[in-house]
Amino acid sequence: MSVISYLSVINCRVAIALTNWGLAMDPAQITASPMRRVTFLIVGAAMLGLWCWSLVPPIQNWNNPNEDGFSYVGVFYATPICLPAVLLLLAGGISGRGPHLRRARPAPWIGTGTLVVVMAFLIFQFVTDTFPGLGLG
Repeated sequence: MSVISYLSVINCRVAIALTNWGLAMDPAQITASPMRRVTFLIVGAAMLGLWCWSLVPPIQNWNNPNEDGFSYVGVFYATPICLPAVLLLLAGGISGRGPHLRRARPAPWIGTGTLVVVMAFLIFQFVTDTFPGLGLG
């Protein structure tokens, strides 16, 4: 018996033993608690709301000849990272089990880090627009 076939036999026996003892779960059987589902939905809705908030300055300055392009920075960072995380969080929060839940578990950490960066850009933009005499822009 070769080493590879011997290892595959051991792997199959371990998988059968873990399944029989209840230690290995099928990904379709994983379910989320109601609190985790609500958390996924709230974080997803907050991220979607902040992404929409980052769209407001470019829309307001659409045909402004004095626009310097800084209003697009929030949208630039929010779109490729926040929207996939929003979709994963909302799918995990709505379904609450299986592969949707498995994909949604790391999404709050990715989304939180991104939201901090986007919020910093939006706050900095608000300060520079509100107080033009500070010499920031």
